[in-house]
Parts: sequence; C-alpha cells; structure tokens
Amino acid sequence: MRVVIAGAGTAGCVLAARLSADPGIDVVLLESGPHYRAGEWPPELSHAYRIIKETHDWGFTAQAGASPRGVHVPRGHVVGGSSITNAAIALRGLPEHYDDWAAFAPGLDWATMLPWFRFIETDTDFGSEPYHGDHGPIPIARHPRDTWYPLIERFAEAAVARGHAWVPDHNAPGAVGIGPTPFNMRDGKRQTPADHYLDPALSRDNLTLEVGVRVDRLVLDGTRATGLEAIREDTGERVTYEADHVILCLGTYQSPTVLLRSGVGPADAITPHGIKVVHELPGVGRGMQDHPKISYRFWIGSDIPQWPHPWIQALLTSKAEVNDEERLFQVMPYVGFVDGGHRISEINVQVADSRGRTGRVGIQSTNPMDQPVLHMGWMEEAGDRDLAVAAGRELLAVARTKPLADLLDEWPNLDDPDHALRTVETFHHPVASLRMGLASDPMAVTDGEGRIRGLDGVWCMDASVIPRVPSANTHLAVIALSEKLGAEFLTGTGYGSAAVSPPPAA
Repeated sequence: MRVVIAGAGTAGCVLAARLSADPGIDVVLLESGPHYRAGEWPPELSHAYRIIKETHDWGFTAQAGASPRGVHVPRGHVVGGSSITNAAIALRGLPEHYDDWAAFAPGLDWATMLPWFRFIETDTDFGSEPYHGDHGPIPIARHPRDTWYPLIERFAEAAVARGHAWVPDHNAPGAVGIGPTPFNMRDGKRQTPADHYLDPALSRDNLTLEVGVRVDRLVLDGTRATGLEAIREDTGERVTYEADHVILCLGTYQSPTVLLRSGVGPADAITPHGIKVVHELPGVGRGMQDHPKISYRFWIGSDIPQWPHPWIQALLTSKAEVNDEERLFQVMPYVGFVDGGHRISEINVQVADSRGRTGRVGIQSTNPMDQPVLHMGWMEEAGDRDLAVAAGRELLAVARTKPLADLLDEWPNLDDPDHALRTVETFHHPVASLRMGLASDPMAVTDGEGRIRGLDGVWCMDASVIPRVPSANTHLAVIALSEKLGAEFLTGTGYGSAAVSPPPAA
C-alpha cells in the first residue's frame, strides 16, 4: 500500500512515523519548507521562548472579520510546521470542550481523548499523575517559579490578590486559575514532532521525505483519488505522486485549497476560477474557527532581561458570565521587550471559549503559489465580543492590582470599549475548515476518522478536521488526534489491530 501525505507539519510528522512503522506501507511525505536535522536548527528556531515570525513563515495575511485591518497570520514554513515557530505552549484545555467534539463525531469525547494525551507526553513535573503520561515522545515542562522574572511574579501575586486560584498544573482536568505555563520544551529548547516522530523514522526504507514541493491538487478518477499533483519549487516541474491513499496535512489554511483546486467543495468557491465541480461539498473552507487575541500594552518600570529569554512563564485562565453562561478566557503576560528605547510589555487576552464559526478559506486562482484567501471571522459572534470585553476588564483589574500596578504604566485608551475590535489578531489556533461531522450534517467535510465525504482514498488528519476549537492552544490536541486517526486509518485499511487505542506505555 502506498500512502502520500501532503504536508510535514505537526500532523504529517506524526502520521508519517506511525504509518511507516508497518513495513508493508510505502509512505511519501511532501513538504514545501526546509528540513533541519537535530543540531542543525537555526538559532531562532531552536529555543522555546516566543513565536517566530521573521523567518520560516508563509507570510499569509487575512481579513480580520470584525476588524477592518489586514493582519499577518503566522504559519510555519518548515518541516515540523508551526510546531517549529510557535511559542511551544503545551495546553490541553477543559474536558467539557472535548465532550462537545463528540456531538460532531462520536468517539471524540474527553474520556476517549485522555488516553491519547497521556500516550503522547512525558510530563517532567506531573508524569506520575493518572491524567498524565511519563513515557511519551513529547516532553512537557514548566519554568519553575523561582526562575520567573519580576513582572511575571508580580502578575501572579496580583491575580491571587484578585481572588484567582493558584494552579500548579494547567493540564489537570478542570484547572482554572493562575499558574506556570506548560511547554513542549527541554532546557529551554523546543521539542517537536519533527524531532521525536519524523527524524527517528527517516531511517526506514519505506519512508521518503521530499522537500521543496508545493502540493497543487488531487489526481482523481471520478471521485477516487489516485494520487497528488505537485510542483517542484526550484524548477517549476510538475510531478504526479501516485497513491492508494492521500492524506492531507497541510493545515487549516491550505488543506482546503487542495480540495478546491481539485473541484471539491462549494460550487461558488470553485467555478469562478474556471474549475469544474467534481464533487460539491459545501463545507470545504467554511466554518473556520480561531482564538482571537487582544493585546494590552504597558510601559514597564523595571529592566528587561537580556535576549534570549522566555517571553511567557505563567498563564491565568478564568471565566466570565456571557448570556447566563460561564465561558473561559486566558490572560497571558509577556516578560517584555524594548521598542524605540521604551521598555514595553504586552498582556494578552485569548477568547479561549470561542463560538464563532464564520471564518472561511478560499482560493485566489488555480495557482498553488498564490496564498489562500483568508477571512478570519473573529468576534463576529456577539457572545465572543462580550467575552473579549469581559476578559479585558479582568486583565486591566489585575494590572491595576498591587504589586503589579507598581511596575506598569498603561498606554492610552485601554478602557476603550472598541479596543478589542481595533486590535484583534490571531492566537495562532485555526481549526475546522474541513471539519468533522455526522453524515446528516450538510456542512461536514470529514467523518469521525478523517475521510473526505464523497471521495474514495482521500483523508485529512490535521487541525482542519477539529470540529470545535478547544479552550487552549491546539498543538497537543493535533498530536493526540493525529495519533488516534492514524490508528483508525491502519485498522480501516487492514493494517492495524482491531482495538483502536493507545499502545501500552513502554
């Protein structure tokens, strides 16, 4: 059996390693960005201190929904994808939001997902707890409190003074409060699926990684996929990769564009580009969700640590009542930076319990070199706007509480009720552009195992299929879900055992 995986981001690295563990499966992994082996990482990519936007980024911009501004939406352009360029935050989110997934695809509830979360991690602080793992491929650690910088320590003290609970483990089920941020890191270095899944597997004869390849479209015989057509970026040569199964792992922004260029999706997104509709699937590229981020800036009355240093060390999660319902938000302080001779910190709100489903992905043309058309849809849902405003009020209340207040001077107009709409950006967690759903759901693109509905031999197993954005950073959720979907793929194609569950710990 030959499987071609489009995209060597988080999901692609996981799946390439897991599927190629069976010598009867020939796996080809295609990626546009470069591949760095251990010890070869450029310095800006190796640390786990902040999001990297200056290099190895696709450079995508998006229309920001409720905001009139075009905004940069970073995505990693490198083997490992955004796991190489993100802030390495390793959060799960609240169990009840995974239970919500099961309404779209039975079998994705928290009780089912928890063993996969345990399976993928080695939590160096809480690995002995029953809801954690200590033998998985992804190390998870936290900055000890005695290493926190003054602004972070004062933020924590102010949050506790405001009545927020101390939370030593934000990944404990139901944890809400102030505590250290968990990271997929070891000694300040990021630990990714590229390092811990893909690279060890590349010694296998049945796994091939090709970089510098831009995936264009499916090769279809009717509604049966027989491969992928791609372009070699150095020469412009068109290449066809034959396959028994194609798995899309290009991410929420780019997996839908492959289907659209292939004539699969809503007709009004395809025919204007002169593409014939092969299979009308209304949900392709529709219903995307993301966590909006709203930044509040302050001047800092203390020294900024010499770079490189962690930008993030602690996190506050809390709830606000919106329309008679408690909804979760995050507040995340940055240690600080120097800009124009001024010492500045941002404290950010994340609308973690985001409900808006109005974002969408489209194509500009038939040319795969053109960036996707991205409409984020942030805070177009009234409840999301109300939650952002309530979260901003609590952020300012903490900032105005001693001992943090003694360290900060506010920028003007932070109390402006339109501040959230004027400054909204991405917290880098887009999902649901090819979301899962029941057969009766007209907007469902994939089933609960990642198959593209109405096509044979085509799957998607990246963040695109997540039916609702979890109340946390999505990195761990994508790894855990990819592991689960990979096991189900092996079982469904006759290569796996009948029991689709995490293997026993080593």
